[in-house]
Amino acid sequence: MTSSVSPITERPSAMNGKSRETDHVVDSAPLSKKARLGAGGKELPELYKSTGDEMKDRLAFMHMLENLKVPFARSFSCTNANAGWIREGVQQPESIADHMYRMAMLCMLIPIQNTDKPLDIGRCVQMALVHDLAEAHVGDITPVEGVSPEMKHKLEQEAMNSFLSEMLGGDGCREARERILSLWNEYEARETPEAKLVKDLDRIELILQAIEYERSHLNHPAVREWAEALLEERKALWEARGLGAEEQEGIKGISVGSRVDAAATAAASQAPTINGHVV
Repeated sequence: MTSSVSPITERPSAMNGKSRETDHVVDSAPLSKKARLGAGGKELPELYKSTGDEMKDRLAFMHMLENLKVPFARSFSCTNANAGWIREGVQQPESIADHMYRMAMLCMLIPIQNTDKPLDIGRCVQMALVHDLAEAHVGDITPVEGVSPEMKHKLEQEAMNSFLSEMLGGDGCREARERILSLWNEYEARETPEAKLVKDLDRIELILQAIEYERSHLNHPAVREWAEALLEERKALWEARGLGAEEQEGIKGISVGSRVDAAATAAASQAPTINGHVV
């Protein structure tokens, strides 16, 4: 049998350094069909409802995770590629799973010895792998889409309720359900040292990905011009902090669009020509 408990009811707050967890639903009007629009303004699919078979529901959760992996989703139920990169015309953009995996690895790079406030790195790794889980249902809703933070949280809250109460609502999933809920609530509250670190890594992972796209995947001349200006701004910022050498070492001399240019040059060199002109 599956549990009827809906585990997430409101934006979590922290108490005494611990994130608050709720195990009941506060009476509130459900979102209208018109209001339930996810990434790209597309209508969200229906939320999963338990079949009453714990194993089937657990497998549904496992299959749902596939939505985080597919980078070229066209149907909204699998809208998991990073929407911002798609909107900017990036080919083969990262998936949400790509983003969360690199964040988890970055957690493991954080030094913990000789620090005033030791961190639970294991918990940080798990939090990084959970923090965008709701996007398997709602997609990657970006700020330019005009969805308020409150509405975005409400949509993600609904998704997490479905995942944890309907897919993982059985007694055999209690530990997993409680673990995922605790991690998600803690990240949303942003009050523990671990949650603050994971949010920092969320931002730095975005910067890393942006630099990688800027220097290798841009084709349109206007967009490349923007990227070059952005890199110059970044260079000036690092130099003002006395870190100019480190910034240049990170870029390794690769310019905006260098991989695109190299591929075009290689293709042109292999193309047949007549009187020096490519045919």
